[in-house]
Amino acid sequence: MSPDPILVRQQPIQSLGRFSLALAEALNQSTSAPDKFRGAVLTAFSGECIQCGIRVSGEELLTLCEPAGADETNPRVARLKQGYCARNGCNSYYYRLIFTGHPDIDWTRVLSQTEPQEAEHVKQADAECAAVEAAKRALRRRMAGRILVGVAVVALLLLIRQWFVGGTIPLVREPENFQVDPVPPGKLLQ
Repeated sequence: MSPDPILVRQQPIQSLGRFSLALAEALNQSTSAPDKFRGAVLTAFSGECIQCGIRVSGEELLTLCEPAGADETNPRVARLKQGYCARNGCNSYYYRLIFTGHPDIDWTRVLSQTEPQEAEHVKQADAECAAVEAAKRALRRRMAGRILVGVAVVALLLLIRQWFVGGTIPLVREPENFQVDPVPPGKLLQ
């Protein structure tokens, strides 16, 4: 019989990697024997999808903080790293993280240490997104400026060509001067 969960937390799938990284950093800072502590975490930490109920071990969740490799052997971890549920075909956006009781781990203290690190990672990600958006805006402005200059040059060349071939400026009408030949009064009735 498994011990009752002492702490349950709902986390978006997109941020599971950041949370796992913050948890790993907090665990490394909080103990002098990280290997023993890591083994305890692997047994006392798990997650499950809110929609389909698939369970993911603590080892798989902690693997999310490692960089993605092309030779990813576990398809569940690969899907989680991409921001999808571990079960193919599930459209869930959230996982329930379960922290069960363990004599070596004080989850409230460890999780309180992850909050500032997680907030720092979120700020860093937001800053990166803002920088990318600013670069995209600058690129769009440059492209729009180039297009406007190109259209102006083409219009100017067409105007010069029209002038050289003797045409008039399009849509501008020149006044017409009509000349009437006077008719002597006697020839009018004939």
